[in-house]
Amino acid sequence: MKKNLRMLAILLIIALFPTAAFAQTDRVHRVAPGEALFMIAQKYGITIQELVAKNGYLRNPNAIFPRQVLIVPPASKPSVYTVQSGDSLFKISQKVNVSMATIAQLNNLSDWNQVHVGQVLSLPPSAGTSVPAAPTAPATYTVKAGDTLYKISQQLNISMTILAQENNLTDWNQLRVGQVLKLPVAQIPQPEPTFLGTVSNMSAKYPDTFYSRGPSTTNKIALTFDDGPDGLYTSQILDVLKAHKVPSTFFLIGSKVETHAREVQRIVAEGHVIANHTWSHPDLRKIDSAQLAAEFEQTEKALEKVTGLKTALMRPPYGGINDGVIENLRDLNYKVINWSADSMDWRDRNVDSILINTLPDVRNGGILLFHSGPGDSAATVAALPELIETLKMQGYEFVTVDKLLNLKPYR
Repeated sequence: MKKNLRMLAILLIIALFPTAAFAQTDRVHRVAPGEALFMIAQKYGITIQELVAKNGYLRNPNAIFPRQVLIVPPASKPSVYTVQSGDSLFKISQKVNVSMATIAQLNNLSDWNQVHVGQVLSLPPSAGTSVPAAPTAPATYTVKAGDTLYKISQQLNISMTILAQENNLTDWNQLRVGQVLKLPVAQIPQPEPTFLGTVSNMSAKYPDTFYSRGPSTTNKIALTFDDGPDGLYTSQILDVLKAHKVPSTFFLIGSKVETHAREVQRIVAEGHVIANHTWSHPDLRKIDSAQLAAEFEQTEKALEKVTGLKTALMRPPYGGINDGVIENLRDLNYKVINWSADSMDWRDRNVDSILINTLPDVRNGGILLFHSGPGDSAATVAALPELIETLKMQGYEFVTVDKLLNLKPYR
């Protein structure tokens, strides 16, 4: 009974105070007419710099538009200053390098001359002139909303394999918010000298075979969709792309192609590119070279039968790669297409979560990962219009992967 009452109380608090309950997570803000960055930053208690840093996709931070989506980071806990003997608001502002007006506004001071010894004044997060001590390498990492093992490995420059081994992760896709991962401290300060499985190392070692993004000098980006076709969401995604005149690239699973031949033919007819995503979606690191070749050969036969096309681009399921996989795929004359921004739409089936996962990682030349099945892709369909409009407002041009990377899509 007590347990039920406690749960009911928690639910009531969340219902009555949703902002407080979720204040420590990223949020979505849809720009209203007349809003400017400083107004939005002030509304959420953060600095303009924090807002711009979170929205790395902003090509021109001085230009935002109504209906544009901004991702808002949680407000930092403000600094404080305790008034000392002889202090005035002017002296305090000089000490902490913050204007008197800002301090007065933060603390609701109507009379700037009335501060008293022992009074605690709130300061903005950027206040203070002292130089923080150099951070030491952490021994753990706490999983945040939107994190994947891939994102964490790139952020910390530690391979996914080493992270998985260190934490006994059998399924690399199953991380939960708040989970604490152990880190190999010796690996943190410097790049790994021997492991060649990270995306950056793969791109450097196989520059003519492995791609995770296009050139940073272009405003072009590519939408990609994995795991289709299906009989429901593939068509809905195609409807959205058609309405917004956005060409995309679909990495298709061979075993579904003939069952959903109409959808595959529509993909091609409407100017999108099809590519190979294996026959049965295995982890290519866990099968031998003969099985790997068969996965792609079966898929090619199905695609050629339905469309008359033989693909030259592929994406490994789960992004699972290593040197052996890359070399096998190179021998099969495939270009391997990874990604630079992951929507995590297969896991976070919620519009705002998909936007939060994707937008901060979008840059010039980016390759964005979404899914057109299996399971419920309704949130993906709903999120796409906002994402497309937001990025178009910032001057991005959507192209297919082959156009972005200057590759031939078919043989």
